[in-house]
Amino acid sequence: MDRLFNNPWFVRLVSLLIAVMLYTMVNMDNVSNQPGVLPDSEESSYTVNNVEVEVYYNEEEYEVVDEPETVNVELSGPQTSIMLFQLSRPSFEVYADLEEQGAGVHNVRLQHRDFPADLDVSINPRVVSIELQEQKTVSYPVEIDVNNEDETEEGYSLGEAEASPEEVNIKAPQSVHEEIERVRAEVDAAGVNEAVETEADVIAYDADGNEVDVPIEPETVTISLPVDSPNARVPISLSRQGTLPDDLSIVSLDIEPTEATIYGPADVMEEINTLEAVLNLTQIEENGTLEIPIKVPEGIEQVDPEAIEVAVEVGEQEERTMEDIPITIDNIPDSYSYTVLDPDELTTGVTVYGSASVLDNLDQGDISLSADWEDAEDNDSPAVLPLQTNGPTEVRIEPDIDEIEIEWSDESSSAETNEN
Repeated sequence: MDRLFNNPWFVRLVSLLIAVMLYTMVNMDNVSNQPGVLPDSEESSYTVNNVEVEVYYNEEEYEVVDEPETVNVELSGPQTSIMLFQLSRPSFEVYADLEEQGAGVHNVRLQHRDFPADLDVSINPRVVSIELQEQKTVSYPVEIDVNNEDETEEGYSLGEAEASPEEVNIKAPQSVHEEIERVRAEVDAAGVNEAVETEADVIAYDADGNEVDVPIEPETVTISLPVDSPNARVPISLSRQGTLPDDLSIVSLDIEPTEATIYGPADVMEEINTLEAVLNLTQIEENGTLEIPIKVPEGIEQVDPEAIEVAVEVGEQEERTMEDIPITIDNIPDSYSYTVLDPDELTTGVTVYGSASVLDNLDQGDISLSADWEDAEDNDSPAVLPLQTNGPTEVRIEPDIDEIEIEWSDESSSAETNEN
């Protein structure tokens, strides 16, 4: 029984019977004069308002740009059929067939189907004007709107955004193409501190900034937004590791470039005065050019370029000795006094290795020796400080001693003690 009540046609039939019974009871005086129980011979009419009009046409080639949205349909016939139609509301259709028609304005007679066969159907208006326009595919460049440019992270700047693909295709009637002012996609730059690559919807707009509802191929593009970090130019220093073969020495080293650009937080860059590239001398056997990577300091995001080229010229190694090269002590506080315990004087001899052409032009002023007080372990007195050499990059310097020993005292502390 439940299955019957769940059947919509059963419910409709029951509703119809109830309606007929009610109608019969209301019209009891007329029933006796009729040959049958149901008033089948009575004619009636019913108007269905605002019936949508379906238009059939070649959708691959054309688009409807002007058509009636709705019409009214008047039904006439037996009253029982009208009542049954009102109760059951069967599927029906009013349509225009333009399948064989091309572009232009067409005055077409509307057709109908699936109305009850015993009812007369009258459509108002019966003849309507429908315009078809040929669809054209047009390529549009994709403009990129970068939103919140002023909200990028402090110190970072935005490059030029690019879309991939750079153009999209829109298939639409000419009248629709005339509405389209621009095609764009959007990317948000709020808070960015690195390059952005994201997918974005492509939308067409008219001259007033209203969205134009058209199919776009492709519907999305990939947006690339470069983000430049704060940067600074820094000189490059070339240090060495390892040793050349015994019979070779550096004649010249030419570095290109001598500076590089570093990118990163401003507070980190402020602490960087030079960049280091390390030349491995064990790899050198003859004249040539080497590509050497630049070391990236901690906290720096990028170094540009990432490497330098070093043109190396080598020659037969010779040696020279120099006497009484002064030794300086760096970074000792002004309030400290010190005494050199070893050597007796702050000088020493050195042996310099290099090619003859370099050594012949070398004088004592080109060589310097130093000891850094900050290298003193725990700053205890006496302190032993390793000796550091400095000279032309084409030579190797070996001092006669490796370290010095000094005794020091803090005169400001002694003065405070005496005052007390």
